[in-house]
Amino acid sequence: MSYAPPGDIENTVGLFTWINSVTNQFFFPGLIVAVFFITLIKLMGRTEDVGKAFAASSFVCMILSVLLRVTNLVNNTFMVIFIILTAVSAVWMHMENSRYG
Repeated sequence: MSYAPPGDIENTVGLFTWINSVTNQFFFPGLIVAVFFITLIKLMGRTEDVGKAFAASSFVCMILSVLLRVTNLVNNTFMVIFIILTAVSAVWMHMENSRYG
């Protein structure tokens, strides 16, 4: 399936908006979810601490989703999900640290 080339793109945000519209608003949310799972798996292999790996990967993806929300490339719900995941992971890390400390 071919798509019409972008005609009036003046900056990179316009190009990213066109890419996101061609993929039915799935490109950047899918990219953030992929970054989340890649960082989670990589950090779990390195640290062997699931709570800290989950916290780090959710924090990175929260920052990415906030930046992409500012440019209107992801919706509010997607951004809020990663904010909630970051808060849950902070509580999870606190519970693990208080149990061992």
